[in-house]
Formats: sequence, structure tokens, C-alpha cells
Amino acid sequence: MTGISNETELEDFLRGTNFLSASGGGEPDVQRELLLDDMARGLNLAWTPIDELAPDALICTACFSGSIAPEVFEASPEADRIAGPDRIRRPMVESVRALEEELGRKIDGICSIEIGGINTSAVLDAAANLGIAMVDGDYAGRAIPELHATTPHLFGVQVLPWASVDEYGNTIVIRKAASNAFAERIGKHLAQASFGLIGCALVALPASEVRRIYVPGTISESLGVGRAIREAREQGDDPVEAAARALEGWVLFRGTIVEREWSNTGYLEGTHVIEGEGSFAGHRLKVWFKNENHLTWLDGADHVASPDLIEVCDATTGEPLVNTYLKEGDRVAVVAARRREVWNSEAGLATLGPAHFGWNDFEYRPIESLAGDRA
Repeated sequence: MTGISNETELEDFLRGTNFLSASGGGEPDVQRELLLDDMARGLNLAWTPIDELAPDALICTACFSGSIAPEVFEASPEADRIAGPDRIRRPMVESVRALEEELGRKIDGICSIEIGGINTSAVLDAAANLGIAMVDGDYAGRAIPELHATTPHLFGVQVLPWASVDEYGNTIVIRKAASNAFAERIGKHLAQASFGLIGCALVALPASEVRRIYVPGTISESLGVGRAIREAREQGDDPVEAAARALEGWVLFRGTIVEREWSNTGYLEGTHVIEGEGSFAGHRLKVWFKNENHLTWLDGADHVASPDLIEVCDATTGEPLVNTYLKEGDRVAVVAARRREVWNSEAGLATLGPAHFGWNDFEYRPIESLAGDRA
């Protein structure tokens, strides 16, 4: 079992999970407050290898579903009018309890749906408050915008029943849906009706089945990436290069954001254009995002794309930056890393590659064939 014992390790964990989120996954500020509260109450902030759990232990996944557009994180006068002032502080915890009620048995552990600034830290918080295990791994190896871009969908696993609870206490269980993709669509509409995000618990499986389909070790890896960035700053080294090395990846680009467009379609969707600086002067990198970064064009030509990881970070500090708050004038670096092995198949590429997002003419090429020598 590995875990967090002090605030420095907590910041490393949040930084690392945010870095693996491909600039999606949400800003972890609220979760920081909750995890600090957990530490003050002496709760166990730890994660466990799947092999240490009984094969028949019941493991669900839990997540927040919805857009990460800026207005999602702002107070809603309409919500106050129809729901009143009371709020649930930990909707994810309540969603797990709702799933237990639906199934008629206790959940023994939680496996994160993705690696992201909100979702992974919220799972850690939920597991601590429920007194159950958090699995050292997830179902994507990065952040993803849709449930059907995860390994359960890739392996044909049924995700239902799906219990959702929003911060106002509204509780809904989806028992049947035409497909996993349709369940995702219903979930997004529930999130929009709830003014942004809903806590969800779903994909209840025995640990033996989780072991077959999950991406192992990603929680510990995230802690290591966050630590590498911090230690590089403390030692006067380049934290951007340190992050790339920790991921066995590449510093793909450095420069200043000169153009940015986005809209809230139920996802935060748009583009930003980065004007190159230093060794990248004279070049432009365009990034398309749907919550997370998924496609890039270098000087107009198809470049790195999902399922490879594309993260935008602060050019000086290496701190991961979330697409919600990026703006023109920001000096940034772009770090990229290889996709997880599970995506190295025709089915994997169809699930998380350019065509999945509607970019049928974008030619996906593995990052290792584009980026040259490692960082």
C-alpha cells in the first residue's frame, strides 16, 4: 500500500494527476480542500495494488461527469432559486452509497475511471471517507472526455447500473441503456440539468475482472511525476524536461498562446494556437481539445494526437495547466508521451484516436515516429 502522509506529498499527487490529465480532468482546488480535511481527520489516503485485494472483492469506478467550461465552477442563481442553499459536499461518496443500495451489497473498493485533477483525487477522498480501498490504477491511463473512451468499453464490459448524485442531492440510477455510449449521453444531460457536474458510481466488477481490463500503477506513477517536477524546481533544473523524463516522453513545443477559441457543448471544446519561442521560434502549434487535448497540427500539418498524451504546462514552473483557464498571452510548454499499451490496437485507436472525435481525415502517427529523441 502506498499513500500520502503530508502536504508536500499531497501537492505532488495533485500535480502529477493533473499532468496526466492532458489539460482536462478539471482543476483540483476543491479536492485539495477535501483531502486536507481528510488528513486533518486522520483518514487513510492510500492506494492498493489490485493483487492485494480478494478476487471477489466488488470494485466500482467513480467519477464526476460533465463539462469543465468556466461557468460550471461558478455559482448559479437559478440553482439557488430551485434547489435552495443546501449542498452536498461529497457527491461522489453519495453516488457510491446509492450504487450499493441499488446492488444490495457493499462496495469493497474504487478504481478511478481516469487520471485527472478532479476525478482521481475525488476517488482518493471517497475511498478514504467510505473506509474502502482505492486501486492503484485506472481505466484509461490518462484523462478522457467520455465514458466510452475507457478500457471497460474497449473490452465490452457493461457499465450499468450507474448511480449519480449531484451537489443538490438529486439522485438518479440508470438501470438500462441502449449502449455504453447512450448511457454516457444520458449522463451528460443529467450533468447539464444539474448546472455542471454530477458524482457517478458505476462499472461494478469483481477485482479479478478489474485486473483484466485496467491500466495498472498509474496512481503511483502520478505521484512520481508530481515529485519529479517539484524536485527539479528545488534543484534549479528545468521542470518541463523533468516531467517529460518522468513520463519517458518529449518536450513537444514551447511558446506563447496567441489565439484561443472555445465553446461549451456539454464538453469544453475548442482550439488554442501557440507561437513558438527559443528553438521552436518560427513555428506554430495548434491544439484541439474536447475537455482534454486530443489533436495537434505543427505549421498546419497533422502532428501528435490521442491516444498519445498531450499536456500543456507552465513554461517556467512546469505546473500543469487546465484548458478551462488557459488564455492568450500565457507562456507554455507542451509535453507529450506514448499512449498506454492497451490503446495499441485497431480497436484502441478507434476508441480514442482522431476518427473517434470526428477527425476522419487526420492521419494518426505514433508519437515516437514524430518526436525524435526522448527528452
